[in-house]
Amino acid sequence: FLKNELADAFDRVIALVVQPGVEFGHTDVVQFDPTIAKTLSGTLNDYPGLVFEAHSTDYQTASNLQNLVSMGFSVLKVGPWLTFALREALYKLDAVANVLDGQAPTGQLMSTMETIMLSAPNNWKNYYSGNEHEQWIQRHFSLSDRIRYYWPDPAAKEAVANLLNQLGERDIPAPVLHQYFPELGMQAKRVSARTLLVESVTRVLKLYDDATQRQSRL
Repeated sequence: FLKNELADAFDRVIALVVQPGVEFGHTDVVQFDPTIAKTLSGTLNDYPGLVFEAHSTDYQTASNLQNLVSMGFSVLKVGPWLTFALREALYKLDAVANVLDGQAPTGQLMSTMETIMLSAPNNWKNYYSGNEHEQWIQRHFSLSDRIRYYWPDPAAKEAVANLLNQLGERDIPAPVLHQYFPELGMQAKRVSARTLLVESVTRVLKLYDDATQRQSRL
């Protein structure tokens, strides 16, 4: 930058991307440990006006996100957790639709997605390993959520549209709702399938909003 007379570009830098010791694999999450990140956090004292962007903060607890922000990791990168939450909600709604029709869950949406992923493996083949059963688990439930690349597929979009149309504005009895969405509590209010999808993603976003807004109030 200095050689090309671009030193003033650093005046526009607000954050540096770092790895503060948080990570996730297919089935496990490395939770934030403030003692490990203490030295890295302390380097910000030498760079007033800068903060850190924490990489791979998906699946951290609410308190961990708050601790990250309080230690200067003020930009929290989140990615697959959002689509993971969406996939969870879609699979649960697929089960709800079957229950409302008076039958045990058939996993129809999961079967459709499995067919799609097997027919176009480029987005998961080089990322998942193990035997056939382990790869099946990873295709549908891995925390890296490679399935997210398949929701735009026409067959997937049609399957989701059919599911939402099947549920429509039907009332979901409170015990059934609690069976698949216990985080909502035993609520009696009407809630649509689309609202459940949005709320599932919003709950994750709220963790990040709370962490960053809390710091701005301190």
